[in-house]
Amino acid sequence: MDNKTAIEELSYIKEIMQDSRKTFVYNGYDYIFWGIIITIGLLSTYISLVEHLDINISIIWIALIGIGWVFSIIMSVIGKKKRKASTFAGKIIGGVWFSAGITMTLIGFVGTTSGAIDGVFINPAISLILGMAFFITGIIYGSKLISSVSLGWWAGAILMFYWQGIQNFLIMAFMMFAFQIVPGILLYKKAKREIED
Repeated sequence: MDNKTAIEELSYIKEIMQDSRKTFVYNGYDYIFWGIIITIGLLSTYISLVEHLDINISIIWIALIGIGWVFSIIMSVIGKKKRKASTFAGKIIGGVWFSAGITMTLIGFVGTTSGAIDGVFINPAISLILGMAFFITGIIYGSKLISSVSLGWWAGAILMFYWQGIQNFLIMAFMMFAFQIVPGILLYKKAKREIED
């Protein structure tokens, strides 16, 4: 492949990305919903550990993650019916978040039940994945705000890797609010403005 062909192909990819970004409007529902249910799980886990409650926290997590996946699948089906055509940007962002979701689910359930990952490292590991997913999403969506959220996730991961203990559930709950729910609300407001224009 010569330089001219490579430049032409890169220009073509850039043009596709710009065109699809113009028609792609993301409403942030997933960020808000997942942020809320994960925060509920984190706070439930923290309270059960501090208060020494005799409850099976695994059941709560299975239920919450199950509800989250059902919600995401339903929203995906509804979204496909509403959209006349799927965009390149939408497909990439969908792929990034689907693969991140599968990875986080496997780390959380298979990693811990197999004994391969100590439970204390689940939150920082998931923070790293969320940082990557937000960074890629921000670049594709053309939003420096969304990309910069990744810095919060990565900084939080470093903090939790070094400061191991039950307080990590509170740190992660705060991060879910600040770096997932709040950006979701901002995206929702932005999408609403774009649809109204």
